Amino acid sequence: MTDPIAQLRQAATLHQAGRLAEAEPLYAAALAALPGHPDALHLYGVLCAQTGRNARAVELIGAAIARKADSGAYHANLARALRAEGRLAEAAGSLRRAIALQPSADAFFSLGNLLKQMGHMEEALTRFHHALVLLPEAVEIRMNAAAAQEALGRRGDALRQLRAALACAPAAPALLFNLARREQAAGHADQAARGYRRTLRTAAEGEDAAINLGQTLLEAGRPVEAVVVLRRCAALAPDRPDRLLALATALRQAGDVDGCLALFHRLKALTPTDPTPWQRSAEVQEAAGRLDACTATLLDVARLSRQGRFHWKTAYYHLVRIGNLLIGQGRLDRVAALLPPVVAAFRGIDAELHAWALFLQGSLAARLGDAAAAQDAFRRAESHLPFLVHIPTGDGFARRAEALPPAEDAESEAAFVLERAARPENGPPENGPPENRPVVVASCDSGYLERFGPLFLASLDRFSTPGQAAHLHILDPRPDTAARVAALEKRLRHVRLGWSHETSPAGLTPQARTTFYTFARFLRVPRLARLYRAPLLVADIDACLLSDPAGFLAPLSAANPLALQYFPDNLARLYDGVGGGLMVLRPDPAVVALFERIRRFLVSWIAERRLHYFLDQIALTAGTDDAARRGDGPSILPIPAENRLFRCGDGLFVQILTEKDQPGFAASVAALLDRLERSGPAPDPAFDRGLILKAIGVTA
Repeated sequence: MTDPIAQLRQAATLHQAGRLAEAEPLYAAALAALPGHPDALHLYGVLCAQTGRNARAVELIGAAIARKADSGAYHANLARALRAEGRLAEAAGSLRRAIALQPSADAFFSLGNLLKQMGHMEEALTRFHHALVLLPEAVEIRMNAAAAQEALGRRGDALRQLRAALACAPAAPALLFNLARREQAAGHADQAARGYRRTLRTAAEGEDAAINLGQTLLEAGRPVEAVVVLRRCAALAPDRPDRLLALATALRQAGDVDGCLALFHRLKALTPTDPTPWQRSAEVQEAAGRLDACTATLLDVARLSRQGRFHWKTAYYHLVRIGNLLIGQGRLDRVAALLPPVVAAFRGIDAELHAWALFLQGSLAARLGDAAAAQDAFRRAESHLPFLVHIPTGDGFARRAEALPPAEDAESEAAFVLERAARPENGPPENGPPENRPVVVASCDSGYLERFGPLFLASLDRFSTPGQAAHLHILDPRPDTAARVAALEKRLRHVRLGWSHETSPAGLTPQARTTFYTFARFLRVPRLARLYRAPLLVADIDACLLSDPAGFLAPLSAANPLALQYFPDNLARLYDGVGGGLMVLRPDPAVVALFERIRRFLVSWIAERRLHYFLDQIALTAGTDDAARRGDGPSILPIPAENRLFRCGDGLFVQILTEKDQPGFAASVAALLDRLERSGPAPDPAFDRGLILKAIGVTA
């Protein structure tokens, strides 16, 4: 008769040698002969986990622990199987028990990785530090600790950790590359360049390192050296557009205009539907003083757009980009030299494109203080661009706002119906919310309430602390709107919801009504500021808040009471100089007065029943320009964007743009809402931000 203990030992030997198929029947036979034997259960469970049968592994190792609970190895291996099954919280518990029984660098490291996966960055970092106490020369632990520090925003600590890792393994290619990338991101171009060169000397294949080296040399102001490196990279893959684009950029900075343009010519053939090479060619030609060539390039883009290769407005976007680059350099003279030949060239290609170029010419004239020339350009373009009728020149904004008839003003104000203010946790609404927290305001029609309201409020609720106030202003409510608002409020844990509504003015065309929806919230900023007597965060509803709203207030003060998307150096600024997707404001007199004048300007156009697209942005830009002209406007803090994330202090915000029209968007959002409702906030907000951004399809 076969000795089951001998079978178990033989199985373990085969298992250690990686001969799993031979070991498994011996484990099974030993377990059949010795039912309940802890080592047999444990080792068989480990084998099952290694062959992808994690549920069975959990069952077997769990049975082993039930018979022998004091083995750290059992708990550690159970954690691995639980993690593979997606049972992360249980896996973390098993690792903690393993550490309590038998502390080891491996167990601390595994727990740190698991906590990092769960979004618990601070605790993960603590566990990595525990592992390093036991194993200070472990490069992988230091690299993961650096990643956790980076996620927590401690970039200096992350760099120091990677440098310490490099001292332990000075020839590790992955570590050299990782450290060089971090040095580059930190703006340490020379250190990054040295790191990439070391990577190239130690790595068998170092194309990525070579490309990054070239880019780093450009950042360090060494374009001639960058050309040498990037030319070798391009030669290895002569049809790779990204390699050619990087080399073209280096050639331009090195002063080789013809070489740069030759590469862009190749890129046009390699990527016929990508307008980037055309755009860059036009920029290089203008910078080199070749205005005829620049105009010809933009004209080619316009012709190709008419044929369907590019979006029809691409040539206009290229022209705006060149203009903005020149404005940033203070070279309005070069913008003035470029626009006339382009306007003339577009005249024979596309009437609407010609009108957009005329608009830019008028915008430049307005910037230069020539109101008559601006009005003339707008008049010639207005048949194709009806929104130009809204753009005031000179003191046109003030005259229109101040001439609003009292009856029209009263009619607009009477349309606002307050259903309920967001009440503080104790006391009446007139007590107002805490000063260190803004009331979040959004407006929408009934359709957008249904489509985007749940996601907007869920994202707000996810990051808010208890007692956060929000206010929805709903346009053209339906009979079931009150019930929908009540249903939304029931899903909120932290947010107190107030709401109001109004019916859009009679006599509007469908297009004008849509325009009214875009600016209605600006009509109500003064009313809501007086109602809540608190800071307001005014946002698009087809968007997500990605942080506690209180964080948005950090940069605001009595000296700087208003933050918004502000683009004063935009050549197209008269309709695109202020973005209304996100605004943060204190209810200071200067801010309320600004929005009161914007409100009156908007109501004046409602009274005429003339509402064209872009009126929302035109009103904000014209209002801020008027306040600056009068010298009594509030100081404006621009809200910068990093990729797709808008940042204001510690506040983060993302708009949903074309993603909402992608297939599967609604299903992805529904799954996200279900997950958010079932689980509490992660200790690290970055984890929840990642969930939201992934669900809406935004890479940030």
